[in-house]
Order: sequence, then C-alpha cells, then structure tokens
Amino acid sequence: MTTPLDIVDVHTHLWPPAWGPGGKYAKPASGFAPEIYRKITTPEALVEEFEAAGVQLSIVTATIESLFGAEGPVNFAAIREANDWLATLSRDHRTLAGFGVTDAFAGEEGAREAERAIGELGLSGLVIDSSRDGKFLADASVRPTLEVAAHYRVPVFVHPVAHPNSQVLIAGAGMLGNSLGRGLMNGVAFLSVIQSPLLDELPDLHLIFATLGLGAIVQAARGGIYGRAERAAGKRPNIYFDTMGHDPAIIRTLTGFFGAERVLAGTDWPILAALDQKNLAASLAEAGLNDAEARLVAGGNARRLLGLREAQAQAAE
Repeated sequence: MTTPLDIVDVHTHLWPPAWGPGGKYAKPASGFAPEIYRKITTPEALVEEFEAAGVQLSIVTATIESLFGAEGPVNFAAIREANDWLATLSRDHRTLAGFGVTDAFAGEEGAREAERAIGELGLSGLVIDSSRDGKFLADASVRPTLEVAAHYRVPVFVHPVAHPNSQVLIAGAGMLGNSLGRGLMNGVAFLSVIQSPLLDELPDLHLIFATLGLGAIVQAARGGIYGRAERAAGKRPNIYFDTMGHDPAIIRTLTGFFGAERVLAGTDWPILAALDQKNLAASLAEAGLNDAEARLVAGGNARRLLGLREAQAQAAE
C-alpha cells in the first residue's frame, strides 16, 4: 500500500455540553472511567487523537439511550438541542460530521425531528437505538423515521442498547456480559429488518449495524436474503456492519459474509482508541483484503454513503 488510507470512523460518540458536567441535562460519569468521561464530553479530545492517528473524518453520534435509557418517554426539547449542537460540529471542526439523533420509536414525532435534523440542519445521517420499550426496527412506530432517511438517502446507524437483563449478564460475565447483551439487541434489530419488507419497500434506506451484533449472521445464513445461494450470487442489500476496531479475524468474517463493499471502519470511541494508519493497514492486509477492498473498508464505503444525498440532488437538477 503506497499511499495512506482515507480513514472514516463511522462509530464515535460525543455528548453535547448540556449532557456533560454542569449542563441542564447533565449525565453522571456512571460506569465510565474518568478519562473516558472526559473524552466523551470534549470534542477537542476526539479531534486531537484522530488527527494524530491519521483519521480523516469521524462520524459523531449522541444516542437516545445515553440520556434517557432504553425505555420510557423522552424529552424532545433535549433531543432538538442535541441536534442543534451536532450541526455545529462540522462547522467548527473540519474532521467531524454529526449524525442527527431522534427517538425512532416515537412514530411521527420522531420522524419530524429526523426531518428537521436532516432537512433543516443538514446533518449527514441519523443514529437510532436498536430497541426501545421492547420494540425493534420492524415495528410500525419506526417506519416514519426510516422513510425520512430513505427520502434523503442518508445512512442510519443502528446503535446497540443494553439488554433488559443486563445486570444478570454483568453478574455472570462482567462488563463483557453487558457487551454481549448489547450485541444480542443489535442482532435482533438486524434480523427484524431482514425478515420484514422494509428493504424492498424502502430501496434507498441504508442501515449500519455495530459489530457487537455479528452473532446474528448465524441465523441470517439459514435462509432469506442472506441464504447461501443469495450470497453466492453476490446479492448485497443496503445493510452494513462496522468493524469496532481492527481485529483481522473479525474483519475477515465481516467481509467474507457481507462483502468488502458492506463493511465500514469504526471504533466506538472513546471506548476504543482511534484507528491509526499503520495498524489498520496491517490488519486489513492480514484479513486477506486487496488494496481496493482495504480502501473501501477504511473509508470508501463511508464516503459513498455520505455522498448519496448529494448525488440524488445532482441527479434531480
């Protein structure tokens, strides 16, 4: 690989000032280590770490669960303020791009905020929770928000939420049990989509899932749109998975199942450190990717998704 990778991290988090220390919706550090809490409330920490690592662009999200938990009512005034702040990131920091946040399970109210975030504020995509109040993405309440995303052709990051029995999982396996539970919730969200008519009815809908939900591919491989025959024929619906780091074995599994054109580099920063040029390039090579495939995963696929809206506008003109 003679030229540096164009790295786009599709999975990073920051909390708006109103969510941080002293803010009117202030969230406690909770289970975060002090350094993680400092980073998630400090945009400059993200910018500095990623620039030093050679990451060209970071997709920043602030999730509904982060502020309101995984069930119960949400305060849309707080959501609107968060989106207003996210819209300033790309203006203040050229290496950051915000995804709008909304409660996709709130029906038309969630869709209205998605419309405002994308249509009025110009945010690059959406982040939604994988589940809320026992519902998943195929639930009718989510459809209006997904229709907004499909209309504008912006990507939607489906973020994992805690399992309802997370304390039991943590008691049994420590914090890795919590991560496994989140993966289960993300995986069920993925399965709910591929077993529904959403992808056929909304062909311009592009969904990104976190690698925590990777275990769901065992079920997806049993038939339907991810059956063996369909995969052999190269059929790839508009569903993507991030890498959540740069483990070569995980990247090999993701690209082997979904294809290199459906895998995107990501970290879950500040939980994981930034992807750096040297280690990511080595991992992509060890995963068996050629130069073109490596560049798709590192940033090419993300750039394509982020450019779909502009391409649509140009076509309309």
